Amino acid sequence: MRHTAKLWPLALGFLLAACGGGTPPPPSSITLTVEDPMGSFNAAAYQVGSGSWLPLTLTGATTKTGTFNLNNQTRYGVAVRCSSLVVKVIQATASELPNPKLECISTPSTVPFTVSINVNPSLVASGDSVCVNNSGCVSAGSSVSTTLNLTPGSQDLLLTLVDGGGFVKVAKVLKNVNVASGGNTSVSLASADQLTPVSLSLPTPPAGYTIQGPGAVVFYLSGSGGGGGVNASLTSYRPVSGFAGGDRYAARVAALATNASLSSIQFFTSPPSLGLPTPWPSGSLNVPSQVAHPTVNGLSRNDADLRGYRINLQLTAQLYYTANLTKAWLGSAGSYTLPDLSASGLLGYTAPTSGSGSFRVSAILSSKPLFALDPNNPSTFSTFQPGDYIREAEVDTNSYTVGGGNLTLP
Repeated sequence: MRHTAKLWPLALGFLLAACGGGTPPPPSSITLTVEDPMGSFNAAAYQVGSGSWLPLTLTGATTKTGTFNLNNQTRYGVAVRCSSLVVKVIQATASELPNPKLECISTPSTVPFTVSINVNPSLVASGDSVCVNNSGCVSAGSSVSTTLNLTPGSQDLLLTLVDGGGFVKVAKVLKNVNVASGGNTSVSLASADQLTPVSLSLPTPPAGYTIQGPGAVVFYLSGSGGGGGVNASLTSYRPVSGFAGGDRYAARVAALATNASLSSIQFFTSPPSLGLPTPWPSGSLNVPSQVAHPTVNGLSRNDADLRGYRINLQLTAQLYYTANLTKAWLGSAGSYTLPDLSASGLLGYTAPTSGSGSFRVSAILSSKPLFALDPNNPSTFSTFQPGDYIREAEVDTNSYTVGGGNLTLP
């Protein structure tokens, strides 16, 4: 369980595709921002309403932007190609997402920072480790230090004493640490910081599904967006010493079935009632032809909390295509076709005519408008308060073959 904190940005990363916000009335133009710190951006394109896709010129260095007019339309699309083979598309309405953001491989700038930790000897057992933000772990002792690469600036740090099985024995937050290159801070883990674990009740999975783990991955999130994993067992969490107003916990639980999965992230301050989304009905999705830009029929879920869909096609060493479309953009339509943006005047990639890989369709559900968040800015997660949730119902196949015939999922 020691490395489960890494699941937190991943869990959000695959759900959150853009940032924005804004309030009515909708804007008359759209500005696309592309984060490109590694220089892997290739090209961008846009669509207004149901019109043709057009090339979009972006300017800037590591952060690139480009603007286009809506011409009194409410629906639009934006797309980028990165690292030659990666295509990312967003299709939304201006009122729900006035400022879309996409990223080409993003690596935040970090600086070395040292944390010195004094641990009450009564807390330590053989095989224990001390960690900061679930990383930089070192063997536990009465006095230890660890140097990590952290983003500079004021932030909260999560210190944990972890047993040999990776479960948290003590968790403590160090608030408002000024992280600067070559800097350091000191903290103590005392007996009083070891709080009693709190149990969680897992949801009963639908027929044919099994809880992954089996358990829940539990995270502490400070009000400033920092945090990490705090599992005391597969079905409990260790409360964080120093927990303050604005802080929250989040539990991620997933259930797996053949060619399908369900997952949920629930935010809470007291033990929540964990739930899972409704599965896709058997055979509800249909792909008439397995091509590089397939059509998907059956996108007609009526969940009250449905926010949109994500479609992902990965053809090994040829094309890695992800499309995020909002419920409002799709409207009453139940079908969607991945836009063919391969023309040299658009994104300029080669559309595969053969090969195989994976194909996934996800319904994204939430108590909040997900597309208004920025996955690279954890402070925006403060939008999610206790009781809020993000859920995903996915169906997939690892046997997608270009040139193949009709495909039915799940």
